[in-house]
Amino acid sequence: MKKSHFWFALLFAGALSIGVGTSSQTVSAKTVNIYLTRHGQTMFNVNGRGQGWADSPLTDTGVSVAHQLGYGLYGLKFKAAYSADNMRTFRTATYALQSSGNGNLKVNWTANLREGGYGSFEGQKYDDVNKITMPLLKPAGTYSGPQDFGKAQQALGKDFWPALQDAYHAAETVDFGKYSDPTLPESLKAESSTQVIDRMNTELTYIAQKAEKTGGNVLVVSSGMSIPEWLSTQKNYTVPGFVNWGNEATMKVTYKNGQFYFPSNVTDKTILYTINKGAALQQLPKNTLKVNKFYLNKNKVSGSTSTGASLVLQNTKGSTLKKTNANSNGNFVFKLSKATLNKLKKGMNLKLTSTPKNASKSLNMNSDQISQTVFGNKTATIKVLK
Repeated sequence: MKKSHFWFALLFAGALSIGVGTSSQTVSAKTVNIYLTRHGQTMFNVNGRGQGWADSPLTDTGVSVAHQLGYGLYGLKFKAAYSADNMRTFRTATYALQSSGNGNLKVNWTANLREGGYGSFEGQKYDDVNKITMPLLKPAGTYSGPQDFGKAQQALGKDFWPALQDAYHAAETVDFGKYSDPTLPESLKAESSTQVIDRMNTELTYIAQKAEKTGGNVLVVSSGMSIPEWLSTQKNYTVPGFVNWGNEATMKVTYKNGQFYFPSNVTDKTILYTINKGAALQQLPKNTLKVNKFYLNKNKVSGSTSTGASLVLQNTKGSTLKKTNANSNGNFVFKLSKATLNKLKKGMNLKLTSTPKNASKSLNMNSDQISQTVFGNKTATIKVLK
């Protein structure tokens, strides 16, 4: 096959990564929730080119949906975040953390979370590569080319992705290396599914065991073949058939007592739930909050917020001083009792929280309703003046 020449970044085995270690199981180990996610849409995704260890930038859509992913995760506190050592996974993780309220969290890079290596076929058109790899899918000779891609997916189910990875690996040697790039060292040629699964399992186990000391949530961003390849070998993972991991698809994987556990209903749609939730949240009316200065002698806390929002004024200890609702124009006024005023001093800070009116939106899956209550809260600090 004629090789295409164009730019792409090939990440070598010695690229920046974090070390992999082990963590002993302890009686006090706590539950870890890993949000396992595929990266956002990239230029090569749009162009139909293979990107295993090769990398290409996120498209505008990829960036936008990464933020939607973050909105869908809003309200979760993440203890750690990991990505492969390439920019498409790192940036997906970074944008998702920013929009989920975890923007200060560092993203750890590791080579073990890379997509499977495509070797000589990196950056080439999928249709061209599939003419070579599809006939190599086992049982050999069953599939002849790109036109049989869907047929193979349905026939092989969850075993399709590891079978395809092994076809890339086999294609390096077919016809005495006819299609293999002779300039590539062996270490950069296409990986086998066993190699991909082993490194993914090593890293995910390390991440889970490290996090179980305190428990909590961890964000992990990898790729669309490496994730289902690893899943295909997990004893607690059962699916009725083939599942396509679309861009920024997300699955909550639980790790407890040395075992990974998975959702019972895994389909193409359910793993897109988080980004669909985030997109719906973005469409809800946004909350605002503006507060005028508070003078004790005038005894009036006033300002503006979202129409009909509920407001709570609290002191430094969190005790509620007053509640009210904004009017149809979004304006509000608090007037405090004399007893409350006597407890306030110049320079003291009060906290005002505005919660938007019960805005909600239906999602087209599981008949779920999502509310803006957490996502849309706004707070302001009010300094007491004389």
